[in-house]
Amino acid sequence: MDEITTIYERLGERVTFSDFKAKVEEKVAMMGGLCDEETAALLVAQELGAGEPIIKIKDMTPDGRSVCFTCKVVSISDPREFSRSDGSAGRVANITVGDETGTVRVSLWDELAAAVGELEVGQHLQVSGYAKEGYAGGIEVSIGRTGNIEPIEPAREIAIEVKQQAIADLCSGMFDVNVIGRVLQIGDVRTFTRKRGSESGGGSGSGRGGGEGRVGNITIGDATGKVRMTLWDEKTKIMDDLNIGDCIEITCGYTRENYYDGRTELQVGDQGDVKKSDTDVSYTEEITPLADIGLDEVCTVVGYVTGLEETREITRSDGNISRVTNIHISDETGNTRVRAALWGEHADTHLDIGDKVQMTDCLVKSGWGDAVELSVGWKSSVRVIRD
Repeated sequence: MDEITTIYERLGERVTFSDFKAKVEEKVAMMGGLCDEETAALLVAQELGAGEPIIKIKDMTPDGRSVCFTCKVVSISDPREFSRSDGSAGRVANITVGDETGTVRVSLWDELAAAVGELEVGQHLQVSGYAKEGYAGGIEVSIGRTGNIEPIEPAREIAIEVKQQAIADLCSGMFDVNVIGRVLQIGDVRTFTRKRGSESGGGSGSGRGGGEGRVGNITIGDATGKVRMTLWDEKTKIMDDLNIGDCIEITCGYTRENYYDGRTELQVGDQGDVKKSDTDVSYTEEITPLADIGLDEVCTVVGYVTGLEETREITRSDGNISRVTNIHISDETGNTRVRAALWGEHADTHLDIGDKVQMTDCLVKSGWGDAVELSVGWKSSVRVIRD
């Protein structure tokens, strides 16, 4: 057995022998004849972590210890700049990688952030960094000046099975959420000014400075239910290409509780990804009979317009002016009649007596005379059903 093969065996099949030989030849050429093949092999083996144990993703713990592992690229985010607490500028990019045991986010800082431009989804890597707690929970591997990320040709193909979650199983506090759903509702993209040091909704790293951010909301559904999704900054771009009924795939999202109604929402920031999917996802809206609606619940109802009032302007407690139109809807029997307040843009919906309407995601409140009343706000939608 020659010395080159002996050095290769120290790597424990991290890479193929042909890939190792190619890296050795590249090292010899780069050194300009200053080292022989054996010395180059030792340098390459050291760079690839010879003698350092290879760990599986499922065995990582967020304790700040160094880790070395082989993986395959699942998704890539664009680099972004941020301001540190000392006023200096930094850069960070995130990728999601996986092996046979799971997936993990990897953060590349400063000079290494530019490396994402040379990476591709499906590419095999060897990563050296340290494992810590991620922004939205779970584990994140950080690669700074002492870490390394190296494209490799593995001795064996890494098979990744991305676990998809059903929407009905989502609850607040989850991370690395992967969902495929059908687009049910598309909101507008809004801009906002970040407070200095804020994270917006999906940032990674600390000290993100001020500046303008973007946020947009869509609602998606699958056979088990539906969920409202918030997309931050660059992830809002896909909203320009989406239509109601499209199917999309979300990877590496996270969930949190909405302060408005306490429901779980799905968040997609710079550590996640969203793209159109060819998977056909079915969704059926659950309709609550008017006679069965209860206070403080969110429901979808269908009824016939049996009363229309004039649109009015209302000054809210914060000084902003809103518009509201009150209507009454009845069920097919005519025995149950409910008042509904259409707020904002919904107040301008063209309705006539007798129209059949579907109002989605209405909040049920106590209205005049303690009767139930539907509040149709910015999270809701109104559709006239044409038979």
